[in-house]
Amino acid sequence: MKTLIPAWAVVALCGAASGQTAVFYTEQSQFHANNNLQGKLLKGVEDFEESNALFGAKTPFPNSLQNGVPRPTFPNGIDATNLIIQTNITPGACPPTPNPSNSQSALWVNGAGFIGSNSIKVGTDEFLQGLFTSIDLIFTSNDKTAVGVDVSTFSGFDQGHAGFVICAYDLADNVLGSYLIPAAPSEPTKSFIGVWSPVPIGRLNIWGIFDVPQPFAVDNIEMWVPAPAATSLMGVAGLVFLRRRR
Repeated sequence: MKTLIPAWAVVALCGAASGQTAVFYTEQSQFHANNNLQGKLLKGVEDFEESNALFGAKTPFPNSLQNGVPRPTFPNGIDATNLIIQTNITPGACPPTPNPSNSQSALWVNGAGFIGSNSIKVGTDEFLQGLFTSIDLIFTSNDKTAVGVDVSTFSGFDQGHAGFVICAYDLADNVLGSYLIPAAPSEPTKSFIGVWSPVPIGRLNIWGIFDVPQPFAVDNIEMWVPAPAATSLMGVAGLVFLRRRR
């Protein structure tokens, strides 16, 4: 199903000024079909399986997680060379800019078997410090026009969970749109969200709605790019779009 969050909800959640340009999908098959129809190419999927996390284990580490920067269980960082994962300590959905903490246990990686999880994934650990934090996925190669991700909660750590708010930004941190995912059962069940944009996506923010600070995690981050023939056109479109937004 493809649905845009109502305009009143965008204003309430994010303070966005007007209509969205991003399109959100909760059905992965439809997200893939749309991308294929438009000639997009799947550049890569970050699934964290390069981690040597032990079965049932959870390991915290500081911001950020990226390629070439060693972190516990990630000797060489993640495989994706154009992705930065970090927490954002600005309270609320759709934080205007990245705002990572300097905590030594900002993020965690868990092995399969951890609190019902069926795969290795990365989540927030700052709930242990009483902080409501979100996760930023930052795309550094300026060519991602569609992004998909699985998000999930953990049994016993989903008090007052009302869903997730996903917010997409362009390269200048202008909001392209936001979407509210209703709460779903905890791990091993996951919620998929796909975002398509007419201009490159610079950042995706994931905010979990809870009564009290609780952890959540991301997995299987899909990164799609325009077909080679369309790349130059996307660059021109992006410049025009940014001028209009400014």
